[in-house]
This record gives sequence, structure tokens and C-alpha cells, in this order.
Amino acid sequence: MVGSKNIGSHVTEKDRPILAYLEDIQLDLHDKGQGYTLTFKFEENAYMSNKTITKKFIMSKSNVIEKSVGTEIVWTQGSDPTMEKKKKKIKVGGKKKTVTKEVKCDSFFNFFQTVELTEKDKKEKDGKGSDDDEDDEDDVGEQMDEDFEFGNEFKEDLIPLALEYYLGVIEQESDDEDDDDEDGADKDDDSEDEKPKKKKGKGGKGGKGGADPMAGATDKQKEECK
Repeated sequence: MVGSKNIGSHVTEKDRPILAYLEDIQLDLHDKGQGYTLTFKFEENAYMSNKTITKKFIMSKSNVIEKSVGTEIVWTQGSDPTMEKKKKKIKVGGKKKTVTKEVKCDSFFNFFQTVELTEKDKKEKDGKGSDDDEDDEDDVGEQMDEDFEFGNEFKEDLIPLALEYYLGVIEQESDDEDDDDEDGADKDDDSEDEKPKKKKGKGGKGGKGGADPMAGATDKQKEECK
């Protein structure tokens, strides 16, 4: 997973020790190719109670997502990588007080949230909602699209090419291509440097195309030179 740039960019430092217990990722296509389910299987570990978590994409037709359903992960105390504690100052009875609150943070495991339009959203989508409601609906739609795009990275890239990513072959090939491009550019630069440069100059006593070496000398200097 870390070998894939698109997937690896979602993995944080807090996610890594948990993902070390990941044993397998399975892909199950739904009937008639309408949607699919990704199943992540974990060894027993001290971070969460679940041994299997899934992300299911339910589609009415090709590339049209109705909802994405994730497993609710049961984290052990203090192990949830999707939350972090932050201190915040609030006023209580006219005095400032520092409290610690848990807030959402970036994590690979945010992928397992369920995202879907509620019945209220669907009614508002038909033109009965306010501008603020439409903004909320857009946020949900964007989240579903992002989840679907991320899920497709597993479906179309990581799972079929798992061995190549594990062995680093894909990354190596990519690096080689970059090196070839750089070498090609260097060769072009070298070939330009190696081209002989034409000397520019006005014709004169110094020979064809050259400058007169005694130009500007006095008559005495010219005589001594002779």
C-alpha cells in the first residue's frame, strides 16, 4: 500500500503500526458489475476488536454511486487514529478555562465511514431545499466521489498488481523511466556543448575572419614586433 503513491499518501504515521497487522485485501464484484466490496482482513491486535472491515460501493448503474457503506470499527481505548486530542480555551462563568477535546484528523481509516444521501437530502435534491442544504448535499456527493475514486485505486491498481508493488518493481520501473528521461536530456545538452562554435570577427590583417592582433599598437611597437 505504501508503494502506491495515491494510496500511500492517505497512510499516516499513526496508521502504519495498525496496518502492519493487515493480512489480506479481497475484492468481490457485485451482480452485473454494479458496485463492489473491498474486504480488509487483520490479524488479532491490540488496536481494534474487528478482524474484518469492509467498504461496500452500491451502484444503480455504471459509475453512479448510491452510497458507500463502511464497517464501524471498534477501537480499543486511545487507539483511534481518526481522532486526536486538542486543547481549547473556553469561557465558563466569565473565566477562561482550558479543556481537551477530541477532533477529527487525517487517517487512512476515515475511508471506512459510511457516506450516503439521507431521505432528507434526496427530497432536497428534488428542489425543495435551501441553498445551505444544497451545499451540504454537495459535500456528501464530493465525499462519495472521493471514496469511490480511492476504492478504485484498490480495485483497478493495487489488488491486481499487489506482487509488483510488494517487490518494488513498479516503483523501480518508474524511477528508471525518470532516469532515462534525465539521461536523454543530459545527452542533448552534451551534444549541444560539443558542437564547435563559430568564431565571429571582422576580416583584417590577422587573417580571414580574424581580428588584427596588432590593432591599436604604436608604430614603434609594430616595428619592434617585426
